[in-house]
Amino acid sequence: MIHFSNVSAKMYFPFQPEIQQSTIGYQELKPIGGQFCDDIALYYQFKTKKETPTFLSLIPDGCFDILFCCSPKKPKVFLWTSPYFRRKQPKFEIDCEYFGVRFFPEQTIILLEYSMRELLDKQIPLLDVLAADASIADAISEGKSFLERIALFEKFLKVISLDMNNDQKIVAYAIQKIYDSKGILNMKQLARYIGYSEQYIRKQFEAYIGFSPKQFCQIVQFQNSLDMFIRTENLNLLDIIYKNGYYDQSHFIKAFKKFVRLTPKQYKENFLNFM
Repeated sequence: MIHFSNVSAKMYFPFQPEIQQSTIGYQELKPIGGQFCDDIALYYQFKTKKETPTFLSLIPDGCFDILFCCSPKKPKVFLWTSPYFRRKQPKFEIDCEYFGVRFFPEQTIILLEYSMRELLDKQIPLLDVLAADASIADAISEGKSFLERIALFEKFLKVISLDMNNDQKIVAYAIQKIYDSKGILNMKQLARYIGYSEQYIRKQFEAYIGFSPKQFCQIVQFQNSLDMFIRTENLNLLDIIYKNGYYDQSHFIKAFKKFVRLTPKQYKENFLNFM
């Protein structure tokens, strides 16, 4: 019998380097050991520029973010979901502070009112997809510091969070198996681990994270290699390729371009220009 508890030992850290590149005053905090550390990957905050509109590009990570526009005149909050390919997002308000919360794909405390498959690659007003108190946007906007906003959001989360249902447990367990394999897992292996049919697992993945298991495996493999590629100095490219399950350099470059629309070299050059 499969036991679905205690599946978290995190091996996945979704990486969105372009948010930090394109904004000012960027801060982030990974919740370690707190009540929500199994569900929340990252808290972050940034400010857009005064002179020019800010455009941000998201790359696939399988997560969803709740993002607050902390405008004193008109605070807003929306759901920001993962694309399947790197895509430039709509412009953000000029000279505005934003506070964001990135949820792991396997999070089990928020249940949206629509299938994630319908919400993927979109910015949507949060209250259109989640039954919650509208005053949260004002409360976060009025927060005096990054840490105060985190505390306010966690207070809000305690009110709206739910116990996970059995389908969420199945998805969370399956995702852990994918993390363990670094994304190098096929559907037959996954179905054998979980004890459910491939069709059933695929249906639950699309409902709760928006992607099929195969697509999510590819995203995990890509994110692991991207993290190594960007963060590790003087690492041989072949080490990245083989540690992340790519056959050869051609396979790695093809997979990278699929998600990012640039070669690894082009993307790293663009990234380093902002460092």
